[in-house]
Amino acid sequence: MNKVLAVFAAAGIAVLTLAPSNATAQESDQQNRIKVDITQVTPEPVTSNQPDTVTVHGHLTNVGDRRVSKPEIRLERGDKLDENGLRAALAKPQTGVKFSDFQPAAPALAPGQGVDFVINVTLHGASANSLEINDPGVYPLMVNVNGVPDFGGLAKVGQATTVLPVLSLPGGATLTRPATPAKVTVLWPLSDQPRLVTADTKGKAVLGDDTLATSLAQGGRLDALLSAYEMAPPGLSQSLCLAIDPDLVETVQSMAAGYSVQTPGATVAGNGQGSAQAWLDRLKRDVTGRCVFALPAADADLNALARAGATPLVQYAVAGTVLQQVLGAAPLTGLTWPIDGQLDPKTLAAFTDNSQQTLDTGLLRGTKVSSVLLSAATVPGSDPTQLGDKGPRVIRLDDLVSAALANGSAAALSALQLHAGSAIPLVVAPPHQWSPSEQDATALLNGVQTLADQQYLAPAGLATLASGPTPTRNVAPGYSEQGAELSPEAAGRLAETSARAWDFYTSMEQDLTSPVTPAQVMSPVFDGLLRAGSGVWRGDDRGAAGALVPPHAALTDLENQVGVKQPGSPITLASEDSPLPVRVYNNLPVVVKVGVKLQSLSGVTAQPTIQRIPAGIPRDVLITSTVVRSGRFTVTVSLTTTSGRTSLGAPARIELSSTAFGTVNLVITGVAAAALFGLSGRRVYRRITASRKRKREQQQAQETTAEVTAPMHAPVPEKLTAGVPGDERSSES
Repeated sequence: MNKVLAVFAAAGIAVLTLAPSNATAQESDQQNRIKVDITQVTPEPVTSNQPDTVTVHGHLTNVGDRRVSKPEIRLERGDKLDENGLRAALAKPQTGVKFSDFQPAAPALAPGQGVDFVINVTLHGASANSLEINDPGVYPLMVNVNGVPDFGGLAKVGQATTVLPVLSLPGGATLTRPATPAKVTVLWPLSDQPRLVTADTKGKAVLGDDTLATSLAQGGRLDALLSAYEMAPPGLSQSLCLAIDPDLVETVQSMAAGYSVQTPGATVAGNGQGSAQAWLDRLKRDVTGRCVFALPAADADLNALARAGATPLVQYAVAGTVLQQVLGAAPLTGLTWPIDGQLDPKTLAAFTDNSQQTLDTGLLRGTKVSSVLLSAATVPGSDPTQLGDKGPRVIRLDDLVSAALANGSAAALSALQLHAGSAIPLVVAPPHQWSPSEQDATALLNGVQTLADQQYLAPAGLATLASGPTPTRNVAPGYSEQGAELSPEAAGRLAETSARAWDFYTSMEQDLTSPVTPAQVMSPVFDGLLRAGSGVWRGDDRGAAGALVPPHAALTDLENQVGVKQPGSPITLASEDSPLPVRVYNNLPVVVKVGVKLQSLSGVTAQPTIQRIPAGIPRDVLITSTVVRSGRFTVTVSLTTTSGRTSLGAPARIELSSTAFGTVNLVITGVAAAALFGLSGRRVYRRITASRKRKREQQQAQETTAEVTAPMHAPVPEKLTAGVPGDERSSES
């Protein structure tokens, strides 16, 4: 058997043994029955002034469906790593070359049961239980768990990998120091999933759940992060910078004032008011005189929003002043840190486009981005660099260190050790919603201080990096469209609502009689939209849709505060150009400029008009209209934003009564009158003409008769002719 094991070892195959017995653990599908969490490795980094031992703390959990008897653990280490080797070690377990003895962890672990473990192993000295590390460097370190599952034999049932940075060994060699230590800055993010939903009618905050109360309480995630920050070595005071989510601060402030939590059946009182107040008070003290800057509010997915066309929302996400207002801090301005340290070209365009800002004096104040923190993997090259011709300065994040942080502080310190001679400043950037234990977070800061004390690193302030030499290189931002982000559907719905909200906001003005600004009116809507655009909804369209409901409803409610009042009786118009009186209302505390539209209707026409409605006062506006017929008819009047793209309130149906003759009626009447006058004149003319004709005919007849009766003889005496019968003319004469 020993000969067989020797052959396997020579072939590079790991042979796992259980001490004190010599039984062999079989490689099988049993390897993932025990979950191994490494919580702390000490010392990190290893230096010659410490004991010649390495201690690993962790937790074992039976995640399988069988009981595992006699779980035992040991440490293994691999060969020294370079940068590529470290990347490989972080991606998958390494093969051990030196092994410690197995040590019992528990008698047995039932399904779901867990147990803490601590294992101590000799580091440098020669012994049966030594890792035999003789040269400084970075080494992969593995925790291997063997056990006996029910219905099976001895097997490897779990493993976990970390790395061990070694600067110097007790009684041994020391790692060569660089001629110029690399500058190092550590970002310390305080962020959380958006929890705030809305405020009820009494102004009390309503949260979607009460998870944040647990995180703020003693032992919670945010409490641990703040505690580790408070215990940071004094030498890191200027190189350690808090990156704070403004939405988190606003939510904690609301909780401290008293809040409720939504449940499936009702809204109940929250449990974290005291914890929220205590945490907020600590944070206010901690930021005094220290480096602080704002993350994009609600950890918004800037790239997804920009790609969907929500430019104002991208600008609003980086324009918050909450940190100064609530914490009294003086945060670094003009600096932003996108999720994953990546920037899409459309997001860059949103940062450099001032067209939206020219419309605003409130929401987008101070949105100019002069520096952006990006992964060095997306912007390779040397410093100093800026994005595009007029874009922001690039501050590179060390991507190897960022990747190593997911494996604990020891891995991160190992990455820093490998980059100790870097000419580019090293920026340690954990995930925005980082979840280390307090011990691991504290170990990271203490380890950075050790590297600085040993002259491998030189602490540098973030403000110094942001105001360094003028950039000499222009580069385009690198962004993978295959990277994780909000889905196009979720981002599209959000962009549509954002455009509607921005359109309404740009139709507002401050009322000189009120201290309330349009920004104060609309901020709750935009804050809610950012929560719906948070990166936490990546891959969760249902969650994103649910988060969009509150701001969408709030916007609709604001839009309905402006509208047209329905008149109680018909409106009478006395002339064709009588102005149409319309009563409008504005229940908001700001002035709203609206477009008034009259539905096109046969009989009355009107041009759209822009009206300025004071805050809180119904008023009549007169619409210039033209009536082209008399009678009774109904018109529909509606309001929109000044752009005409967004409807405000419900339209009103107005009954009109017109007694005026319109232009067409007057024309018809005039034509009829002219025709009648013409016909009458013609008739009179014909009568006069006929009369004159008869007179002429009579005269002609008389003249003819006189000629016929004239005597060729002597005239008859008058007395003889006067009595002649039938001669009436002569008688009448």
